Amino acid sequence: MRIFSLTDPQEAAGAYPCATEAPRPFWADGLELSRSWFAESLGKHVEGLHVEENGRVIGHIYWAPSERALVPYRTEPGVAWIYCEWIQRSHQERGYMRALFSAFIEHLKDEGYKGVLVGATDYEGYMHHSHFAKRGFRVIREEGGGKLMYLPLSKAEVEVEPLVENIPVEGKAPVEVLVIGSQFCPVGAATVVYLRKVAAELGDKVALVEVPAGPEALARYGVADGIFINGRPSFFGPVTEDEVRAAIHRELEKT
Repeated sequence: MRIFSLTDPQEAAGAYPCATEAPRPFWADGLELSRSWFAESLGKHVEGLHVEENGRVIGHIYWAPSERALVPYRTEPGVAWIYCEWIQRSHQERGYMRALFSAFIEHLKDEGYKGVLVGATDYEGYMHHSHFAKRGFRVIREEGGGKLMYLPLSKAEVEVEPLVENIPVEGKAPVEVLVIGSQFCPVGAATVVYLRKVAAELGDKVALVEVPAGPEALARYGVADGIFINGRPSFFGPVTEDEVRAAIHRELEKT
């Protein structure tokens, strides 16, 4: 086992072991887009640790310092935000995540971080809050689809305030799709790929606007990442191309 921090954009070629498992998940359709985003954003809006076994990346923790994290919160400096973590299913329950997370925490302590924040979910298969609770994280805010949790390192409490969401509807077309970011995770990136295809098929019936993730998007929309159809958040979790197409057609039927 080898655990290492990502420092070279070329290392993005091994990113997202969650999308390289066998059998190939359909959301791997977004893998190329996500790896491109990762390479461009490494050291800016994302940091990463990989764990390798026999020269192959089998797990990761992706995170960012609060000063540069793409999250819909105002957070005091010196705090780490976990975006996501994963160990491939064939390697789970064998101590890899324990070792990877320990290495992550030791790195943060060495760098003087105050603590760690994570948006944990209520979904058992991905980023479930119980996994973080076992590591000492505590819930500091209830979210719609999960919990905001904090692990103190050198500071017991953290200042964190949610941004106000502001998603305009501009009436550019019967169906207006606003994509903010949505390239960090292959699940979201695959949805973006499908949306581009469907929007091209439907021409002027669909207005697809893509806004890069970044401080400007956070300031304007209060959102770090998301897909909105006529102002409403849409497509949570993995969706197929057929499901995306069906959702757009249902929206067209309302007009």
